[in-house]
Amino acid sequence: MKKSMKKAAGMALTASMALSMGLCGTVYAEENAGEIISDKEADLTMMTYYDGEEDPLATFAYEKVKESFPNVTIEFESQPQDGGQTIKTRAATGDLPDILQSDSGTLGLLAESGSILVLDDYIEEMNYTDKLVQGAIQTCLTSPDGHIYEFPIGGVSPILWYYNKAIFEEYGVKVPANYEELLEAVNTFRENDIVPLATFAKEPWPVGAIYDSFVLKDDPTGIYGLSLGEAAADDEANAHAVEKLKTLIDAGMFQDGCTNADFDTASAMFIEGQSAMFINGSWYIADAEPALGENLGIFEYYPTADAGKEENNQYACTGGGDTCGLTITTSAEDPDLCAQVASTYAYWREIAEYQINQSVTVPVKTDGLTTNEPLGAASQKLLEMIPNLTYESKFLHTLPNTEFQTSFTEEMQKLLVGESAEDFISNVNKCIESTTK
Repeated sequence: MKKSMKKAAGMALTASMALSMGLCGTVYAEENAGEIISDKEADLTMMTYYDGEEDPLATFAYEKVKESFPNVTIEFESQPQDGGQTIKTRAATGDLPDILQSDSGTLGLLAESGSILVLDDYIEEMNYTDKLVQGAIQTCLTSPDGHIYEFPIGGVSPILWYYNKAIFEEYGVKVPANYEELLEAVNTFRENDIVPLATFAKEPWPVGAIYDSFVLKDDPTGIYGLSLGEAAADDEANAHAVEKLKTLIDAGMFQDGCTNADFDTASAMFIEGQSAMFINGSWYIADAEPALGENLGIFEYYPTADAGKEENNQYACTGGGDTCGLTITTSAEDPDLCAQVASTYAYWREIAEYQINQSVTVPVKTDGLTTNEPLGAASQKLLEMIPNLTYESKFLHTLPNTEFQTSFTEEMQKLLVGESAEDFISNVNKCIESTTK
């Protein structure tokens, strides 16, 4: 998932490009940087997420692979943004690459089908946890079945509400701290032909994040609790969240056609000043901060609690850690070499994420490292927020209950385009009943 689930183009990266990415000459904390780990010859295939033909993070990671494995070449392929359908189809036909980036939703299915390797022994032999921050070890490493299947890419990433300070100031709108103030802001922006909050509800996880932003104030388990059958859509917490959300939808909180909008479309609306707010992961700061500068703001907590109850589960957050990273498929001819290459790539890719994108939520330790540019105001604020944030829910697309995931996505999309609150609650309860038996 990570990054912002942007559309990506497949490519074969070349190590020479990294010299222009601003990382050469930097002192790193990794003891074996630059040392040859293996001189085996191999042509490997890897499928990951990319942001374009010259992604500096991927390029730099590949250069580090070439330093340690000089006779290894990697043919890169970008992963389609289709909710993992392509991966599932290719797994069924035995057509997976040697190394595959996967989130927990897809990873769980691949592990169950025996399509990827258990990496417990590799992690232990490499002492790989020594490279990880404690939060990543706790939330991003071990799957529900007790095994490790990936070298982490992506840290503990909260879903944030972003806002454009300049738009709020232009229309004299107070940055909301609760639901009543949020509704007032939505009405004011609509009166001035500004989209209050742009979203890309074509994808599953954003609609889950929208829902969680409301229900977490009364039930911190959110959609995860629903997916386990431990909560119901008509219980007090969820019904109240649906009521508030439906009122905001009817007031025009989201743009027309939001269920057909992809990330690029929604992000452009926010960056270009057509919308006042945007919901995305903490990784989005890397895109938004250069574009908006000091006008980029992030909410310290979701502005969705009832007035006077702002401190209820104040820092309960959706998103969080995910067992997302590079897996080794069972079709790999040399799994030992693939594990060494994948661990090297994953580590340096996340170091580059920290240094180039100033991401403060990477899973690897960054002690002694500095970012290429000073942290912006939004990143500094997030750094201060991180110790307070708690996570009991999950990304919608990573829920182990995949049937619930699919049905809930459909119901949320229907709610966004006019379904009644009553029908939404009834249909979600039916989904819970049918998928949690």
